[in-house]
Order: sequence, then C-alpha cells, then structure tokens
Amino acid sequence: MLGRLGRLFNRDAFRDSTLLLVVAGIWIFFQFTTEGTFLTQRNLVLLALQTSIVSLAAISAVMLIVTRNFDLSVGSAVALVGVVVAVLTVNHDMNPLLALPIALLAGVAMGAWQGLWVTRMGVSSFIVTLAGMLYFRGASMIATNGATIAPLPDALADLATGFLAPGPSIALIVVGIGALAGFQLLGARRAQQLGLMDAVGAHLVRRLAPFVVGGLAFGWVATRQGIPYLVLLVAAAAVGAEVVMRRTRFGLQLYAIGGNPEAARLSGIRVNRVIFANFLIAGLAYGVTGVALTARVGGAVAGSAGLFLELDAISAAIIGGTSLTGGRGRVFGALVGALLMGSLNNGMSLMNVPTFYQETARGVVLLFAVAADQYRRTRKSTGRKTT
Repeated sequence: MLGRLGRLFNRDAFRDSTLLLVVAGIWIFFQFTTEGTFLTQRNLVLLALQTSIVSLAAISAVMLIVTRNFDLSVGSAVALVGVVVAVLTVNHDMNPLLALPIALLAGVAMGAWQGLWVTRMGVSSFIVTLAGMLYFRGASMIATNGATIAPLPDALADLATGFLAPGPSIALIVVGIGALAGFQLLGARRAQQLGLMDAVGAHLVRRLAPFVVGGLAFGWVATRQGIPYLVLLVAAAAVGAEVVMRRTRFGLQLYAIGGNPEAARLSGIRVNRVIFANFLIAGLAYGVTGVALTARVGGAVAGSAGLFLELDAISAAIIGGTSLTGGRGRVFGALVGALLMGSLNNGMSLMNVPTFYQETARGVVLLFAVAADQYRRTRKSTGRKTT
C-alpha cells in the first residue's frame, strides 16, 4: 500500500502539479476576497477569454525559447496582422474567407523575414525582434494613420463572441479526455513492454488527474453558455504544438538545439534550417493571434492592440517551466502560466486594485519564476559535478 502511494505521489508528480496548486490557491484566495464573485460561471468564462490571446502567443514563445531564441515583436506583429484583416474586410469589403488566408500569409511573411535575419545574417533574435517590435508597430500606425478601423463583419466578430452549444461542448470535453486517456494508456503499456515502466496505474493517475479535474471544472462552466470559440482555438493550437514538439523529429531537433547547439550541429541537424522553420511557425502564430485579437476587440486598433503581449507571452512561458537557456519547456506549462497571470489580473481587477499594483504583483511573480528556474539549473549542475 505504501509502495503504491509512493509511486503515486512521487517527487515528479509534485513538481508537475506545483503550478496547478499555485493556481488553485490563487483562485481560493480571490474567491474569499471578492466575496464569491471570482468562481462564478460568468467570471470564469471571462477569465478564459482574457487568457486566450496570451495563451496563443505563449505557445509560439515556448517553441522559440527552447531553441534559445526570443521574440519581442509578437505584440506589434499581431497588431499589423489585425490591420491587414480590418483593411481588407472593412475598407475593401473583402469576403472574410478570402481575407483570413491573406492575413495568415502576412504573419508567415513577417516570421520568414525575421528568420532570415537570424539564420542568414547571424543577428541575434533579441535584436532582430526588438527592431521588428518597432517597425511592425510603426507600419500598422502608418497603414491606419493612427485611426481605429471598425466594425468587423459579423462572421469575424463571432470568432470572439461565439460559443459552441453546451451539449456539444460537454461531449467534446468527454471525448477529449477519453482520447487522452487512451493515448496515455497505449504509451504506458508500450513503455512497460520495453521495461521502462513498472507502475502503469500510478503513471496514468499522475498524467490524467489534472485533466480530469480541469475537464470537470470546464464542463460545469460550459453548462451556462458552452465553450467559447476562442478557447477551442487555443486548445487546437496547443494540441498541435504539443504533438509537433513531443512527437515529431522536428520537435526533438528543437530541444536538441536548445540543449547544445554545437552538439546538435555535429550530430547532423541543420540548425539554421530548423530555426528558420521555427520562425515560420511563429509567423503563423502571429496570423492566428492577430485575427483572434482583432475579432475580440472588434476592429484594428493599431496603437494599442497587442501592447506588451510579448512580455505576457514570455512571462507565461517562463512561469510554466520553459528554461531561458533553452532545451526545456512544455506547451501545457505555458498555458497554466498564462492562466496564472490572467487569474492575477482578473482577481485584482475584481478587487478594484489600482493598475500599478497589478503590474507590481505580476513583476514579482515573474521574478520568482525566473529565480526558481535558476535555482533548479544550479542545483542540477551542482549535482552533476558531485556525482
């Protein structure tokens, strides 16, 4: 009995669940301080919508940071994509079905442009994207002359305001958790056959427990209006990115490059080609996030759209466990990091905490996350030296 409990609640399980426990603690705190307003269906839907844009940006941030690259241009690139969508659909009355692919291509072009400077010219991604942050924002202001372009067609606005009906939403949650359980079971049995695992049951409980709890909570929230389309978009993007990073050769190459670029090059990985492809994916993320943000705002607001989004995305990735030195990071962790930051913003707004106090709290959380990452790396390095 004790052995089973030990396998179930081992150190790895606690480590993976720590961030979720922190989020749970924050939610309980705000539930009391807001006199029961925080954990209502209406507020949780609002929280999910507020977190969705940062989550989309954080997914691409994880993919870049694991290769030791940074993207400081996300907010400006997203604003420029929004301008493209708004100009085409509002000023030129273009069909949204035609405007959306053009907007996505614009995002991919921006990613390719920055990837070329990093891989061909050897300029640091920090400098390249810092410059991109300035001229992408400037281009969006020039294109709109500083004015807001609105309103968007209803078909686009529905992306941010629409909901999947409660019945199909709950069915989708059940199917999703069932598919995840089946996938984990197959993987665990394969590992057991290879002699890499002996406690399949404990492994499944550790892996599935957070998703089952989250699914139950989300199912309860979905009984009110259903799942917002934006949240479905985040889920689809997260699953796609997780599969690419964890189950494909390209994803393994990203981690290898981040772990040791020179060793990756010597092992035959075409480092520049992989990093360029990574920037193309980041460009696609600009397109998706730009369309989602523009739909949520209801138009293109070139001056303020996506402002500080790059900092929020990088913060979410780091808080979620992505290492600044590369080689380590998970999409799921970044989503939880985004949820943590969004919960702080939402809860403090409900408490009418002034904005400058909110920024201070977010900064402190980010500092502790980076310090924890540094502590883990130092402890790991010290452990290697002593063994």
